[in-house]
Amino acid sequence: MIKLAIKDLMLFIKDKRSMVLTFAIPIALITLFSFAFGGAGKNKEDQKITLLLSDLDKTKLSEAAIEKLDSLKSIQIVQIQLDSAQNAIKKGNESCVLIIHKGFADSLLAGNVLPLELQYDEARDIEVGLLQQSLIPTVAMLPFDLGNTQQVMANKFQKMVGNSSQNSKANIQMKSDSLFSAIYQGMANNNTGGGANASDAFFDSGIKMTKLIASKNDNALGLIHAVAGTSVMMLLFSVVGIGVGLLDEKQEGTLKRLLYSPIDPIHILFGKLITANIISIFQLVVMFAFSGLVFGLDVSAHLPGLIIAIVATAFACSAFGVFLASFAKSRQQVQGLSTLIILVMSAIGGSMMPLFFMPAFMQKLAVVSVNYWSIQSFYDIFWRNLSITSVTFLSRIGVLLLIGTILNIIAVYLFRKNILKLT
Repeated sequence: MIKLAIKDLMLFIKDKRSMVLTFAIPIALITLFSFAFGGAGKNKEDQKITLLLSDLDKTKLSEAAIEKLDSLKSIQIVQIQLDSAQNAIKKGNESCVLIIHKGFADSLLAGNVLPLELQYDEARDIEVGLLQQSLIPTVAMLPFDLGNTQQVMANKFQKMVGNSSQNSKANIQMKSDSLFSAIYQGMANNNTGGGANASDAFFDSGIKMTKLIASKNDNALGLIHAVAGTSVMMLLFSVVGIGVGLLDEKQEGTLKRLLYSPIDPIHILFGKLITANIISIFQLVVMFAFSGLVFGLDVSAHLPGLIIAIVATAFACSAFGVFLASFAKSRQQVQGLSTLIILVMSAIGGSMMPLFFMPAFMQKLAVVSVNYWSIQSFYDIFWRNLSITSVTFLSRIGVLLLIGTILNIIAVYLFRKNILKLT
């Protein structure tokens, strides 16, 4: 019995595919998700959320307010021109911009509503919500921290009493001065909970929320992400299976018989590429058609852009599948490598979770993934409503075509070196 167990353990250790599935893939995913959810390391500097800020008031008080916001540990302020910020949001590169409108200083001293506006992409609602949690307490305290706070309170009380007599107003003024110290002390001691809410209500210091980008065709954001992310990830698994057909033909002797026929060896590889592209396009068409029929994804309104994105995605993914088959020496090696690589690419590329959940360095790392460029192109179509002539949309399509071309060139080289040599 013990000898049988030892024998099985030895076979398990020699099986590289089983080792990869048992140890390498879980370790890789644990590492990725640990980084994504901020569980790696003690340095949290890269956990800060970037907040674009456009100061249209350009006064000493607006500069002081920016310094207050910049002191927050969870936010990194980046000052930028308003039009540049709006373009970055529309392209999907940033989530929002906080605008300090003209008249901020006057409103602050007069106790009026602060002219602050947060323009954002509705697709990144969760990230914007986290920003709001950090911003509102600080914004609510600005009337206390900047300018003549006693006068601000007095102005507020004067507005509340309206057309009362001068004696009543004078009496309220005197009482507001004595009340000031008590209110300030109480809010200073409780500026993360009820105190922040109290100041927000008293000073009307809420931030105006404006959706710079929102769905125009009732396409649900979650549906778009689910369809795009899942489609690309599953397509990668499918095309790997098509590429593995090369190795199966080698092992079964079919490839050797094809080489004896009057066919250029490279045509064999190109035949696989054509097959992979056709099946990939058909698979994506079925997935999006199903999503349109069953879940109401508005496919017909975006047909030209969708066709372009599907073809580019199919080309890049097909090249990836054939590349892996040309690189590996056996079916087992392809299956082990492909599972690991696809899961990692899907995790960092946004198929498994939205990118804004991840720290800054992982968001930058996402650009090496086919998933990222494909998902962003589908977002451009269904969410940002970009035209097929948009530079942003065309740049993503261009990257997908470039990835496919490079992988195809490498696949041709490796096909000659590995596959043909092993027949």
